[in-house]
Amino acid sequence: MIPLRFIDRPSPNFDPRGRAVDLVVLHYTGMKDCQTALARLTDPAPLARNFPGPWQGEKTAPDAPLGRVSAHYVVGEDGVVYRLVAEDQRAWHAGASSWNGEGDVNARAIGIEIVNGGHDYGLPDFPAAQIDAVIALVKDVLTRNQLDASRVVGHSDVAPDRKLDPGEKFPWKRLAEAGVSVWPAAPAQIFELTSGEAMSKLQHQLAAFGYSVTPTGVADAATHNALAAFQRRFRPARIDGAPDGETSALLASLTSA
Repeated sequence: MIPLRFIDRPSPNFDPRGRAVDLVVLHYTGMKDCQTALARLTDPAPLARNFPGPWQGEKTAPDAPLGRVSAHYVVGEDGVVYRLVAEDQRAWHAGASSWNGEGDVNARAIGIEIVNGGHDYGLPDFPAAQIDAVIALVKDVLTRNQLDASRVVGHSDVAPDRKLDPGEKFPWKRLAEAGVSVWPAAPAQIFELTSGEAMSKLQHQLAAFGYSVTPTGVADAATHNALAAFQRRFRPARIDGAPDGETSALLASLTSA
């Protein structure tokens, strides 16, 4: 495991955690560069004019206040790790989110922001040095908190209705090979689900994996978003949120459902 290089950039944006850590949530910063992301994550009173980007509407006032955000760590493209919030404090990175039927993911998660422009900036590749550092950092967090690889998720997993990060280019398989994430076994058979069984089966599988999906047998937005999030992470070649046999087989290899 590579030695980590740390730089302290304390953020005032945190509050008491209130419970033990049981998740690690990975994000991309979605900003044009590292310094802009660090500025945003450490700003106690952010204004729209200081952080322009594609996410702002044409009518956004320059002095419009933005939400205060933070993370525990930021990993630069060169592999340097910035420490923003102490792990025993609740950083503000996940927003409205849920995993395994529990909300307030911030209260139980370590948030790691990975410097990358994201979808708004063409979804650049993640440099090898950066991923090496992410792997080393996640491994350290898991070891110290006595967590296994299944407790590492993406922002799009815990908030599939509104988030895409860390995105379909993020090398989840490489993390799994390093023991800090999970990866499904290739399905022995690619099969199509009939319309009568597909939705209920997939909803049970998604809920068993951790997504906030209610098994009703009826297609809804939450199910579509969760399917798309799962596909973005484990089958990025086709991200359509549609119920199909390959997605079900990949889910089955990660759950008992």
